[in-house]
Amino acid sequence: MKLIENYHLKKATTFKVGGFAKKLFIPENEEELAQIVGQLVSSGENLYILSGGSNLLINDMKEFEFVISMEKACLELNYIGNGVFYIGASNRIQRVIRFMNIIQYGGIEELFGLPAMFGGIIYMNAGIGAKEKSLFTISQFIKRVKVIDIKDIELKWLDCCQCEFSHRSSIFQNGRYVILGAEVAMFPQSIEISEQRISERIRYCKENQIWGKGCFGTVFSEANWRLLKMVSIIGKHINIISSGGVTQAPSNVNWLVNNGTGTYSDAIRIIKLCEFWHRVFLKKIKREVQIWE
Repeated sequence: MKLIENYHLKKATTFKVGGFAKKLFIPENEEELAQIVGQLVSSGENLYILSGGSNLLINDMKEFEFVISMEKACLELNYIGNGVFYIGASNRIQRVIRFMNIIQYGGIEELFGLPAMFGGIIYMNAGIGAKEKSLFTISQFIKRVKVIDIKDIELKWLDCCQCEFSHRSSIFQNGRYVILGAEVAMFPQSIEISEQRISERIRYCKENQIWGKGCFGTVFSEANWRLLKMVSIIGKHINIISSGGVTQAPSNVNWLVNNGTGTYSDAIRIIKLCEFWHRVFLKKIKREVQIWE
């Protein structure tokens, strides 16, 4: 197991904001992961698990005593047969898709543009499309998920129906489980079709999403677009006054962009404004981005 002291967490997030981890543990297999999880839980420590670093906003004014990185713990990637794969949580989604495509299976190529590990994909029930117009979510392919249950530090398998998947949500967000990997059932698909879907998605991302700046993608899994747009106008004035470096993306008001000098406070200010105006107008709002306060 690798240990790094005084690690600047902003280096591990796509939003490029974060405080320090006094000790960053990087387990290199499931056994080491289970060992450090068990030690921290038994000593009463809060469990901070760092996956791909997307959909994550970390307080940049705080030091975190212990953080666990999933970078190397679960890299298993196997084809079981009949379209079924076992995918370890530490694999980047691009590697997962390519591995499936080579064996001429697929179905999730539109996730290729996400800067995420497979564990994070499961955790967020990642997919393409809004709640009412969803193309797919990863839960449609999952057979069962392998986890560490931190209640008793035991390795378990949860069937898909036990995972309580819904739009951008799962049972894993309640903090009881650490995701190790999952068995998924994919569709037969030619390499040519897979490459076409990947190319189309990359082109869409370049044309419609923010590249080259700090961003964690969608902030709210459920929100009113008009209210988000209203906050973007208010937010511009706030940023002028406070010289904040975080703004809502011009092309998508449900995205926050760190222009290079952004802080946790800048991002939280905009998030709280969005939530406030939704409460005022009695509109539903649900946060997708995870926050380490």
